[in-house]
Amino acid sequence: MVSRILKLVFIVLFSVELFAAKYAGEFLNIGAGARALGMGGAFAAVADDGTAAYWNPAGLASLNDQSVMLMHSERFGGLINYDYLAYSRGNGSTALAASLFRTDVGKIKDTTNLEWYDTGSDGVFGEDGSGVPGDAGNDDYDPVTNPTGTEGNGEWDPGEELIYNEGRITYGSGVDWALYLTWAENISGTVSLGGSAKIIYRSLMDHTAYGVGFDLGFMWRPVETFSVGVNIQDSFSTQLFWDTGSKESILPTLKTGFALKWPLTRFSSSITFAADGDFRFEGIEYAAQYHFSGMSLDTHLGMEFRIRELVALRLGSSEGNFTAGAGISFPLFQHPVSLDYAWLSHEDLDNTHRISLGVGF
Repeated sequence: MVSRILKLVFIVLFSVELFAAKYAGEFLNIGAGARALGMGGAFAAVADDGTAAYWNPAGLASLNDQSVMLMHSERFGGLINYDYLAYSRGNGSTALAASLFRTDVGKIKDTTNLEWYDTGSDGVFGEDGSGVPGDAGNDDYDPVTNPTGTEGNGEWDPGEELIYNEGRITYGSGVDWALYLTWAENISGTVSLGGSAKIIYRSLMDHTAYGVGFDLGFMWRPVETFSVGVNIQDSFSTQLFWDTGSKESILPTLKTGFALKWPLTRFSSSITFAADGDFRFEGIEYAAQYHFSGMSLDTHLGMEFRIRELVALRLGSSEGNFTAGAGISFPLFQHPVSLDYAWLSHEDLDNTHRISLGVGF
C-alpha cells in the first residue's frame, strides 16, 4: 500500500506543467494554527488537530470530535494581516472540515497618476538624435526602427524623472482568500488518506483572479509514537485566471515529514520531535534555503513539550528562522479550549506574532 502511494506521488509531480509563475501561491504557504507555527511548521506528520486540513488532510482521520479554530497573525511588524477560521468534525475514522484563509497587505500606493518629464530614456531635454544641445544622444533613437525616439511620446520611460505629488497618489488593496473543503478516511489501522479542494480568490488594486486547486495527503502511523506524513499541495497544478486575461500556475509542493513522540509517563507529559521538508519545482532558487536544477527545499524543525495536557512549550526553525510558542488547555462550560501563541523571528523583516483559539464540542 505504502509503495503504491509513493509511486502515485511521483507520477503526479512529474506529469504537471513545466512552467509556472514564481511566488504565485506564496500566500498559501503561511500556515495555520499557532501550535504548528510555534513548532516551525513541522506538522505534516503530527497533524492531529483541526489545522490538519492545511498541513496534511490525512491527519483529520484521527479526530473524534467537533471543533472550531481561529487564528490572527500580524506578519513582519504588522505589514500583513492574516486570519484563519476552520471547522472540523470526525468520528475516529472519517472526518470533514472547512477552512477559510484571508491575507490582507493593507494600503498599497498607486503612483500611475504621477506626472513626469517626458524627456526620453536619456533623461535630458532635446530631440532625440537631432544633435540639439543638451541631448545626451544615448536614447533609444534609431533612424530606421525608432526615428522618433521616446521623447514626447506621452508615456513614462525608464530614465525619465517622476514629479512626486502626494495629491496624485491613490491607494488600493491586495486581499487573498482561500476556502479549503477537506475529507479524510482511515483506510487501515495504520494508514489514512485525505484530500482538500480549495477555491481561491485574489484581488490586487482593480484586478481579480479566481482559481481551484487540490491537495492530497497520506499518513502512516505504524506505532503510537512514530508517524510519517506526505502532503502534495496543488497536486495537479493550481491555475489562477486574472480578469486581464493572464494566467498563473502554481506547481505542486511536496511536503514530507516525520514525527517522534516520547511519552514521559512518570510525569504525565510527553515530548514530540518533528521535521518537515518542502520540495518545490517553481525555480525560486535563492528565495529558498536550498536549490538545485529548478527544484528547491525548505526545512522545518519543531519540538513540543506537553505537561499533563495542560501546558505546552514549543521551539522550532522555519526555513532557518527561529520560532517559539506556548499554549494552555482548559475546560470552559464543559468544552475543551486551547489557547496558543507563536513567535517567528526574521533576519531582514520584523518579527511575526500569531495567536490562535480552539474550542471543542
